[in-house]
Amino acid sequence: MHNRAQVAAAEADVRPAVRAAVAEYLSAVRFGLGLDGAVTAAAAPDDGEPDWDGFPDDSLWRRIVGRRIAPAWRRVFGRSYRRTAPDAPDGAGDARADDEADQLAERLRQFPRRVWSRMRETWRDGIARGESPAALRARVAELATLEGWDGAAVTMTRTETIGALNSGSMGAALDEQARTRRPWVKTWLATSDDRTRAEHRTADGQARPLGEPFRVGADRIQFPGDPRAKSFGTIANCRCSMTLSPAPE
Repeated sequence: MHNRAQVAAAEADVRPAVRAAVAEYLSAVRFGLGLDGAVTAAAAPDDGEPDWDGFPDDSLWRRIVGRRIAPAWRRVFGRSYRRTAPDAPDGAGDARADDEADQLAERLRQFPRRVWSRMRETWRDGIARGESPAALRARVAELATLEGWDGAAVTMTRTETIGALNSGSMGAALDEQARTRRPWVKTWLATSDDRTRAEHRTADGQARPLGEPFRVGADRIQFPGDPRAKSFGTIANCRCSMTLSPAPE
C-alpha cells in the first residue's frame, strides 16, 4: 500500500516534469502558429489568421514526453518496485520500467490533439461572433500557455503517478512470484472519502490472484491506474492503491 507521504513524494517528482513538458510543447505551438507576440497585441493592426500549418505534429510531443516525463516516471516506478521487492537483485525491474515508460507518449497522445481542437474551435467561434482577428490571436495565444492547460497537467500528474506506483509494485510482485515460485495475491484498496468514484469504492477489498484483473465497474484492470483500461475515466485521477503479498501457504 502506498501511504500519503509516498504518493506526495512521487507527485513531487512527476509534477515538475509534466509541467515542463506541457510548457515546452505549448511554446512550440505558439512559435509554429506565429503567436509569440500575440498576447500583448490585441490592439495591434489586423494581421490575419494564425498559420495553422505550423502546428507541431505529434512527433514533437512524443520526443518531449520521452525527454521530460519518462525519467521521472521511471524513478517513481523504481522506488515502488524496491519497496515491494527489497531483496530483488540489482537491476531487477529496469526492463519493466523501460517498457512501460516507452508507452508514455502513446498514453498521453490526446494532449496535443486537444490543444489543436480547442484552439481551432476558439478561432472559428470567435470569427462567427465577429471578433477581430487581432483580438482573437491574443485569446488563442493565451490558450497556448501553461496556465491555459493547468488542469490537464494536474490530471496527467495524478494519473501517471498512481500508474507508476502501482505498476512498479505489480512488476515487483510478478518478478518475485517467478523467482520464488510462490503465488502472490493482490487486494484493491480504495481511498475512503466522498471523492472516490462509486465503482472504485465497490472494488475496495476485492482480492485476486496476481495475474487476474480486478473488476472495476465495466472495466477489467490489473492494478489501480492501469493504462490498459478500456476507459480513461476508470483511471483518470485515481487515488486507489493495492496490497500485494505472497499467498498463505
